Amino acid sequence: DETLVLDVNGTEVNGAFTRRLTGQALAAEPLEIANRSAQPAVATVEVLAAPLTAPDASADGFTIERSYYTLEGEEADPAKVVQNTRLVVVLKAELQNDWSARILVSDLLPGGFEIDNPRLVGSADLKAFDWLGEVSAVHSEFRFDRFVAAFDARPGGTREFVAAYVVRAVSPGSFVHPAAVVEDMYRPQFSARTDESRVEVGPAQP
Repeated sequence: DETLVLDVNGTEVNGAFTRRLTGQALAAEPLEIANRSAQPAVATVEVLAAPLTAPDASADGFTIERSYYTLEGEEADPAKVVQNTRLVVVLKAELQNDWSARILVSDLLPGGFEIDNPRLVGSADLKAFDWLGEVSAVHSEFRFDRFVAAFDARPGGTREFVAAYVVRAVSPGSFVHPAAVVEDMYRPQFSARTDESRVEVGPAQP
């Protein structure tokens, strides 16, 4: 808008104004903008940064739960495991609205873990997990750093979605355990996430 008149740090600027600054530059010299026009002006500020602390668990339109089990079906704690331990990760998400939705579940792996044989889930090797039922994911990906599954929700259909995969502890050390996240792919304001934590992988015993 050519009629827009701004005062930017004491300098008059006519028309639309944009500027990109690093956090260091902004801290050294704050940017002060005043509208000198007769009409109101719209200001948009975008901030791109990594948070200093992990976001807390949240739920808005969804809930999500992540659990770990041994291959025999017993509950397990991933906080302290030994190298070469294999665990089954079970993700349960629930949609709290009765509408059509394309749902995406993403679970980032902790450092020191990798996804084990993808064919293992649903095979006869996991007889202890019959209670999982049929996994209804329309698409799943076993990436090097995360597990991803997509589900379709229909009005009047199931609101609960379950996915599972197998991980192996491969590298000793202490690592951040990222949150598992579920979201509506076309309504990103509806999502849920678990807490972040830490895992510790001990060396294999000789």
